[in-house]
Amino acid sequence: MNCIKCNAPNLPEAKFCGNCGDELAPQIKLADNYAIKALLIIIGIEYLSSLVSLLLQKLAIPFLLGNDSISYVYNIYGWTSDIIAIAALLAFMITVKNKQVKSALIIFFVLRIVFLIGFRFINFPM
Repeated sequence: MNCIKCNAPNLPEAKFCGNCGDELAPQIKLADNYAIKALLIIIGIEYLSSLVSLLLQKLAIPFLLGNDSISYVYNIYGWTSDIIAIAALLAFMITVKNKQVKSALIIFFVLRIVFLIGFRFINFPM
């Protein structure tokens, strides 16, 4: 790993630069921050697509077609994707140590439960 300050090469396990003595740990924290941001963006995109799907399934399609029936295959797919998403969020919440990420995952978990209720249990009469 190279030093951010002087660009001198250092051993991967070094905590300080052998050339200038600057701390090497912030470089790791920056990589973690990028990974955290990428994870949050991916989860945010998934929720945006879930919201659009919910609005189409519960409001637009019944209004346009006059019915709100869902095929058996879509119903099985929906339950499966809900269970996998909830299990993945629970696994992330258990393994992640960063408090900011953990609180964001809790918010996403609650939103996922709201989407689950909206998709599976609420029927909007038209």
